[in-house]
Amino acid sequence: MTNKLYWSAPLLTSFETTGAALAEHGGKPALVLDRTLFYPEGGGQLGDSGTLEIGSFALKIADTQIDDAGVIHHVLAEAPSADLVSSLGEGVAVRGTVDAARRRDHMAQHTAQHALSRALADVARAETVSARLGATSCTIDVARPGIPDAELHRAEDLVNAVIGSDVEVRALYPQPDELAKLPLRKQPKVTEGVIRVIDIDGFDMTPCGGTHCTRTGQIGQARIVGLEKYKGMLRITFHAGLRALADARAKHEALAAIAAELTCGIADVPGAVTKLRTSLKDARSQLESARTELAELVARAAVERLPSADASPGPIILPMLRPNDDIGALRVLVGKLTADPRVVALAASTDPATGDLVLVVQRGAAVKLDCGAFIQAQAKARGGRGGGRPERAEGRFSRGTSLEVLASAAQAAI
Repeated sequence: MTNKLYWSAPLLTSFETTGAALAEHGGKPALVLDRTLFYPEGGGQLGDSGTLEIGSFALKIADTQIDDAGVIHHVLAEAPSADLVSSLGEGVAVRGTVDAARRRDHMAQHTAQHALSRALADVARAETVSARLGATSCTIDVARPGIPDAELHRAEDLVNAVIGSDVEVRALYPQPDELAKLPLRKQPKVTEGVIRVIDIDGFDMTPCGGTHCTRTGQIGQARIVGLEKYKGMLRITFHAGLRALADARAKHEALAAIAAELTCGIADVPGAVTKLRTSLKDARSQLESARTELAELVARAAVERLPSADASPGPIILPMLRPNDDIGALRVLVGKLTADPRVVALAASTDPATGDLVLVVQRGAAVKLDCGAFIQAQAKARGGRGGGRPERAEGRFSRGTSLEVLASAAQAAI
């Protein structure tokens, strides 16, 4: 097993050792050392990255992993040169440097996760089932389908109070009889060998092999930023440390931009948005009334030009191109046109973004055309898409499709 220096010195980011051997992990070249500060991925925490210096060679470590035998593999970002391979051996001097910013970020996220899991259990009776500490966000899955906002806020406040108290975070290595007496939040996954317990000054005690802050003040802050239902549980997304600051800053900038657009203060944005939504609802209502009135006028003019029922009992195919109408206006129009039971109305417009022909087909009560089947057949023949009911259907056809050709197809279908 590799000697884990990070357990006793989590804040240290450089070390020296002798001896290095070439290995492979997951199909990628890696170096194995007798001891290391590089933390391997495990327990929901990502592995460290950094550099290893061997003689004149500076090697970038892209990831750190551990195998079932407890050997830590420093996964190389690039394949090693032949000269490097020939220089490896038991006596070679090695200097390692861990990416300090990445390490401290991981420490803050992991320690915050322990504290937040304890707070959620105490305040919301939500036991942690699993946790994942990702590169950009961290999640905790709890055994409750939902938690009221008030309880989430109390849990968040409790964690930040512990952070503000700047209490000690210790790593304990209890004997089996001592371990049995500790108030652990969860039981260890292993029962043999060294069991490491992270103690946040009595607030939370959890078996864990990850890297952690040495005092809670190093976390900085912790914020719950998202909730998602997941497999009957609740997935809670949180940020700690500089991630929490960056998230709050980004959201503030977004909110400030919205406030500038609405010409109001940031605190006034909710009220301004409510006012805007009300105005939009009124405008849509007015638009719908105008659309209906226009459709009635256009339909009336078109129907008045049709021959009488005695002269032409039908069916009558009535195509109408309305380039600037949206799908809602087309639906209203075909409804008005088919008030004459002889009419099969084909109302179409052009999508301004794509140039596609958007079509709505509706039959009058005296016509037996299956509009849905007609649209599906035309879509298949012309590379379009769409469908609907026998009474009315809608389709979309590529740029250049002729409404007159579709009208002729409808006549042939009848």
